[in-house]
Amino acid sequence: MKKGRAVLVCVTGQRDCDRLIRAGKKIADELSVPLKVLCVQPTSAGFDTDCEELEYLRQTARDADAEMSVYFNDDAPLMAAGVAKKEGAVHIVTGMAEAPANGFIEILHKLLPHLPISMVSKSGKIYNICPAKRDERTAKSLILQN
Repeated sequence: MKKGRAVLVCVTGQRDCDRLIRAGKKIADELSVPLKVLCVQPTSAGFDTDCEELEYLRQTARDADAEMSVYFNDDAPLMAAGVAKKEGAVHIVTGMAEAPANGFIEILHKLLPHLPISMVSKSGKIYNICPAKRDERTAKSLILQN
């Protein structure tokens, strides 16, 4: 496996996020990089966190040869972006935003526009946000400058 690169899976602490870990494992295996799992809980959840759900996800991550980290922070997209940079993420996997959307995926994409993001629906279907190619970003910035 390549060092300093990883697939980062962002889970919410709900039992059905195990599908995200399984999808992330497939991508990590295809890219020959390690899998990392991240759960960001609001700071107010420190006393109310469902430990049974998190333990289930931690075990699911361990079964996928992944390390799972849990952080308590009120700015989940910013925390996820920081962890992605620290871990050298080359791909991010999340769940699908439900209505009303909380903006997590949109903000994460704005913070890390160069990373592909795969969103896994409850049914297991995967949707992708592909990064713009460098030459497309350069062309857009040249157009905006003129």
